[in-house]
Amino acid sequence: MKRVLFFASVLIWFSCEPRQGKQVEEAPQTTTSVHEIVAQEVLQVSSYTYVKGTENAKDIWLALPKREVEIGKTYYYTPEMEMKDFKSKDLDRTFESIYFLSGIYDSPNMMTMSDGMVPDDEFHKKKETIQKQDMNVPHAEGEMAIEYIYKNKEALENKKVTVKGIVTKINPQIMDRNWVHIQDGTGGENTFDLTITTLDNIEVGSIASFEGVVAINKDFGHGYKYDLIIEEAVLLNQKPDVKVN
Repeated sequence: MKRVLFFASVLIWFSCEPRQGKQVEEAPQTTTSVHEIVAQEVLQVSSYTYVKGTENAKDIWLALPKREVEIGKTYYYTPEMEMKDFKSKDLDRTFESIYFLSGIYDSPNMMTMSDGMVPDDEFHKKKETIQKQDMNVPHAEGEMAIEYIYKNKEALENKKVTVKGIVTKINPQIMDRNWVHIQDGTGGENTFDLTITTLDNIEVGSIASFEGVVAINKDFGHGYKYDLIIEEAVLLNQKPDVKVN
């Protein structure tokens, strides 16, 4: 059922652009490996991105919801649905073969599931391996302690907050974002670690402050649920290799 819904959603994404094609083919069920391409050409239209890449010395076209793609950069994907003799009226051209995807990824740190790409098992288990560290991070005016955010998460939901802590773990470029864990020495058994998603690059061991939006009871699907998470965070300040004990 999930697989049917997934491919239906892909069709909906691209249904706004008039097009023609002889047939749509779902990638074979046995295709489970992550594919790697180097972007050679990028075409942007109103809501979609078309990417021409090379894979095993062969040119291949991909179509996906609009995003930034860098020429010469390596990306990763799983073949999801192929359309042959696809005509894009936005581009006024016909593609002999093109794969419609839910997205492409900057990291191979993914695995294929029946309904698309999800984080690997290590990412899935990482919250279980986080250990509380002995530290005491001082907070400036306007910066909220992790314990305070947990205690007041319902009141803070959907609001912007500023947090600061030691970066204890990072899982980069999963679902097109970096997953950062910070601690500041506050909080109890289940409230000492705060997960932050951001596009900024952070170093483990640094003391960093972020501004982001509080989300509670967040479900990313595939079993990835968070009672509390800070999303769309922007790095405000970072001091590398600071030890606060």
